[in-house]
Order: sequence, then structure tokens, then C-alpha cells
Amino acid sequence: MKIVMIGPMPPPIGGISIHIKRVVQRLKEKGIACDVYNESHVLISQEGVYPIGSYKNFALKIPFMKGDLFHFHSISRTVRILLGFYKICGKKIILTVHGESLMDQIRSSNPIIRMMLLTSLRSIDHIVCVNEDNTNKLLALGFAHHKVTTIPSYIQPMESGDDDVTIANEVFDFIADSNFVITANGYIRFYQGQDLYGVDLLIDLLKELRIRKRGVRILFALLGVSSQNVEEQQYYEVLKIRIREYGLEDDFLFYEVENTELYPLVNKSHLFIRPTVTDGYGVSIAEALHSAIPSIASDVCMRPEGTNLFQSRNVEDLLLKVEEIMEHYSEHKQRVMSLSMRDYTTDLLDMYQQITGQLDLESKVIIDECN
Repeated sequence: MKIVMIGPMPPPIGGISIHIKRVVQRLKEKGIACDVYNESHVLISQEGVYPIGSYKNFALKIPFMKGDLFHFHSISRTVRILLGFYKICGKKIILTVHGESLMDQIRSSNPIIRMMLLTSLRSIDHIVCVNEDNTNKLLALGFAHHKVTTIPSYIQPMESGDDDVTIANEVFDFIADSNFVITANGYIRFYQGQDLYGVDLLIDLLKELRIRKRGVRILFALLGVSSQNVEEQQYYEVLKIRIREYGLEDDFLFYEVENTELYPLVNKSHLFIRPTVTDGYGVSIAEALHSAIPSIASDVCMRPEGTNLFQSRNVEDLLLKVEEIMEHYSEHKQRVMSLSMRDYTTDLLDMYQQITGQLDLESKVIIDECN
């Protein structure tokens, strides 16, 4: 079986790119061939990873590519409309919907584009949604039950000491000098006019915590700084000014990530927060819980089991949740230590085998031994 993956690979690191990186690692572990056509504009010298370059030219090449299954992770509406054409060309096609982009596209498109998009997606072999809410929305639009599945995107990291080396010493010093470290991650982005990753909320949270407790620090692993547009750059500067005005320069650190995994930072923290205004699932939350780090997230979608939820954009509610965890930290720590975070690799492999009708090498060995 050969899988052709279309989507971003790190760098830059992000939820989708990390997911693809880890799926590829698991496939190779099991002896399954996998090529990745990389949507990110960074040249990666890795076997089996190829730059897309011009998407217009790449789109014309897909019908002639060899592969048993083409797994798309692209958020481009144009690419999603083309998936039906690739199905007509005889390709087996899966699309993973990682966030709210698809439902936003369906809602915002004019009637003709909307019809083209829905017709294309109904024709492909399968759609994977990372949360149940999007699955239910697609089913309500008339998609067949056997062609839409919820599979959260969490794949456990393959931990390596090399990941620590790429992190600046000042970051570890910042953590070491703290009594209580809160980590968060994301981009400087807007969604419907709001701070998508809730950075402003975290700054206000720290301001309130400073009044009540000393020694609390927030480390924000900031992705995609080099790709910020003008509006995002200006907002980033506004946030840094706010931090200075609140007197939080020593206690709030933007760590501008280039190609660093999150787990080494989360492992050294006390609490992880994901205050997004919209989301697909929150792989970083699952990663934190896997490392036995208590976690808080906004109530905008289904979150991993064990997550403490707060009302989205409500800093008072977030403050209450943080203080409750700090005051009863050993209990919360014990609770997350008892959790067993599920790795969803097997679910994806089962789907690959179901659609292609092929078994991976490991499954073949088990069957041969039984015979």
C-alpha cells in the first residue's frame, strides 16, 4: 500500500503539519510507503517529501501520480472542489477537515460555488472530521453516514532529545525562574474580528493573577511570525505594548518558534491553556494531558477527555478555573496522571485498509502466523 499525503509539513510547525509529520512516521514504522507533497513554502530535504510549488501545475499532475490512496489535508476551497475530479480520474480520495474552514466555506460561498464544493465532497471516498460537531453538520447536509467519520487528530509524539536542543536557553531559564508556569501556543491570527488564539485573554489573565499570586509566568510558543501580514504584525506590537504597560515584561514571554516541537516546553510547565475562539479539537491539549499536565480550554468544540473548560472569551471564568487548579493542584495532577490519551494512528490505518482493500505489513505478518 502506498499513501500520497497532500498538506503542510513542518517547518513551520502547526497543528496540521505536526499531525502529518507524525502520521508519516507511523506509516514508515509499519513499512507502508508514503509520499508527502508539501504545501508549506519551506524546502525540506527529506526522503519522500516533495515541494508542491505552483498549485496550478501540481493540480494538473495529480491524475497521473501513482498511489493507492490520496489523503488531502488542504484547507483550500479550490483544492476541495477539485477532489471530485480526481475521483473521476480513478483516485481513491480522503479529506481530513481539521477545523472550521470547510463549514465556513460552505456558509460563505455563493450558490454555484457551494453546489460545486458539496458535489465534489460527496463523490470522494471518505471525509474525516477531527470533531463530532463537523461530522454532524455534514450528515445534516445529506452526506452518507458511511462516508463521514470522526477521528481526532492526536498522534503521540516520538520524543527525542534533539527537540530540546533546538529550544533557546533563555526559554528554559524563564521556566526555571518561575514558581508556576503556564504554557500556551498558537499564531497571531483573527477570526471574525477576534484574537483567534486568545493571546489578549492570556495577558489579561496574567495581569489579574499578579494581583493575587506571585511567581506565575506565561510562556506563549508563537508560531508563524515570519508569515504575519501587516494587520497581524501591528496587532503583535499592540500586544507587546500592553504587556509592558501592565508591567508583565518579566513574566510573559513570546517564544517565536521556528521548528520546535511543543512537548519539551509543556513537559516543564504546570498548566496548559488553549483559549481559542474556534477550533477543531486541540491536539496540543491532548499532548499536554499525555504528559500529565492539567489543561484548560475554551468550550468552542469537543475537547480531549480530562480538559477543564471555560466559557470562550470570558476572562473572569478563565481566571476562576486557573485559580481553582492552582489551589488544588495535586488533585488535578493526580487526575490527569490517571488518564490514558488515545493515539488515533490505528483508526487512520484501519480506514486506509478499508478503502484500499490492502493490509499493512504488520497485519500481514499476524495473519500469516495465524495460518
